[in-house]
Amino acid sequence: MFADDDGDNFGFGATFGHRQGGLRMRQRQFSRYYSAYPVAAHPGNKADANYGGKIFMPASALEELSRLEIVYPMLFKLENDEAATSKRTHCGVLEFTAEEGRVYLPQWMMETLALSPGAPVKVINVALLHGSLVKLQPQSTDFLDISDHRAVLENALRRFSALTVGDIVTIEYNNREYRIAVLETKPSPSAINIVETDLSVDFAAPLGYVEPSVRAPSGASNNSMAVDGNNSRPSSSIAKDIRQKEEAAKSEISSTRFAAFRGSGFRLSSSNKDKADAPMPAPRSYASIPDNDAPATETSRMGAGQDQPVPLDLPIGTLFFGYDFVPPPGSELDDNIDKEVDKFKGKGQVLRQRRKR
Repeated sequence: MFADDDGDNFGFGATFGHRQGGLRMRQRQFSRYYSAYPVAAHPGNKADANYGGKIFMPASALEELSRLEIVYPMLFKLENDEAATSKRTHCGVLEFTAEEGRVYLPQWMMETLALSPGAPVKVINVALLHGSLVKLQPQSTDFLDISDHRAVLENALRRFSALTVGDIVTIEYNNREYRIAVLETKPSPSAINIVETDLSVDFAAPLGYVEPSVRAPSGASNNSMAVDGNNSRPSSSIAKDIRQKEEAAKSEISSTRFAAFRGSGFRLSSSNKDKADAPMPAPRSYASIPDNDAPATETSRMGAGQDQPVPLDLPIGTLFFGYDFVPPPGSELDDNIDKEVDKFKGKGQVLRQRRKR
């Protein structure tokens, strides 16, 4: 006979009892009161046990349980009789390392049973049916960020021995805590044993999750209109205008892009004298020519009434190496800039004179 949350039958005489005088005797039940404390108060620093469903019990409990020849795995029902409404949950045991008279519970169990540190809790050994199905509900939409829910739950549920309907358990993944509510269990409608069993998991929509709305086909034509100033035009027309502007900007950049090695070559021989005498074309300053190819004036390069030049508005991909040098009128540089300088008119000198024959 299996223990049920609504029944008082905890004996296993039908299968596990002892014969005495030809009669099968019912096994005695383990039922004790302990002072409940959170796992954080355990002297052995067992913080990882907060993300599981097992408790710490004293060594004396192990001695008594071994004499009773209970069914393994050891499962217990925890009850808080002092609460306004009787609260209960089910758990396994992780270690028998607690001090005498104490049990250490995960924090979510303390909250489920509405226990404060040091409050009494009743611990009763039970046997539960192996579960076949459990339905869970994440308590936040953050659970949807996990890529592989199956692997995460499979690893997290290894720390649990039983699941009880109505509990909100806490698991940990990637240094984050996730709270999950147990909505339904099968075959038992109240609690199941999940140790060494094939368990199917079903999910309900997380709290706060909103289904994405599906737009009606009739509204698609209205959504394809975009507002441009005070005029309404189809979004395809606006995209065409933007594409034309981009093409125009690209063509302007390619036409004004700097091209290296545009000059002509010169030789030291006199055969290219005419070419050498020809004046060199002045280099073009892209910074001094605006977009409309009009000559830039000093006023355009200088802000009106300002002592400092205004920032240059250069096309994309254009390099600016400074303005053309213009000497002030009447200066020596201005007088000599147009004078032709004769090149290679010196005469050579030798260190040794030739002998005349």
